[in-house]
Amino acid sequence: MATDASRLVLHALTLSANGVDLFVETIGHGGDPAVLLIMGNSAPGLLWPDDFCRGLAERGFFVIRFDQRDTGLSSYVNYDLAPYTLDDLVKDALGILDGLKIDRAHVVGLSQGGVLAYRLALSAPSRVESLAVLMSSPDLRPKNDAFTGAPVRAGELPRPAADYVAAVIALNAAVPADEEGVAVQFVENFRLAKGAASPFDEGDWLAMGRAVASRPRLRRDGLSTRMANHSHHSKAQMATPPLTAEDLHALRLPVLIIHGAGDPIFPLPHAQWAVAQIVGARLRILDGMGHALDRAFFAPITEALVPFFESAISQIGAGTLD
Repeated sequence: MATDASRLVLHALTLSANGVDLFVETIGHGGDPAVLLIMGNSAPGLLWPDDFCRGLAERGFFVIRFDQRDTGLSSYVNYDLAPYTLDDLVKDALGILDGLKIDRAHVVGLSQGGVLAYRLALSAPSRVESLAVLMSSPDLRPKNDAFTGAPVRAGELPRPAADYVAAVIALNAAVPADEEGVAVQFVENFRLAKGAASPFDEGDWLAMGRAVASRPRLRRDGLSTRMANHSHHSKAQMATPPLTAEDLHALRLPVLIIHGAGDPIFPLPHAQWAVAQIVGARLRILDGMGHALDRAFFAPITEALVPFFESAISQIGAGTLD
């Protein structure tokens, strides 16, 4: 059967929520089950690549990606005058569902977006059909502490390797001089994040880096966030308490954790600890994957997500969840 071409067209709009304007793109039919994609630290929605989104839309889902505040084409704020936490970013995401008049969605979060997805499910469980967490950890402190040089906490989850941290700090020590320099720095950050064993589609990543780099020009105001640990999102992380085992145990909905065996930012024990705390959670480990959504992993991730979404709908319809 031929795919309905209208499923594959990206539609852009701006929604106001929680005091900010948020740039949103949707793909698929509005009547299909909704999938809300939440990207990571200081990353605009286009880091959920078009082809990845189309792959989900082709399978019958209404896919939503968006620029969080302080990224992309959404509102930028003066953090010193108006500080916020990750829970404010959760409220932004809920505002998008409200603006699109979506009661419930499958929520998929990557990296920091995974933490937002957990917190959204805890704060508004009636809005979440299922929860999928990619390349993430409930506790961002080991990552943040590795970059700030804070002492090791007793019993903490593994930190990123010291050589990875040093390489990232060195790479981002200088602000690029022009748009192409921003794009190249973006590519090199993800080359480090992908880990040693992951494929890396150079053309894809450079095209994405150029799209990210062009955002300040498209905004017309020149505003642009710094990446990763230099961003307002990192300040929000540090202002937000980590999720606890008790928090995760309180989740009562279908949860799928997808993690790379070679993730250099959140080593595999982060995912293993999370799944051990969540009743009924499933863990899918992808060999070779690190901390970058490369084209090589679109198919295996989609093939894990789609039956999980379908199963979650069946479970809720049958009333089998506690």
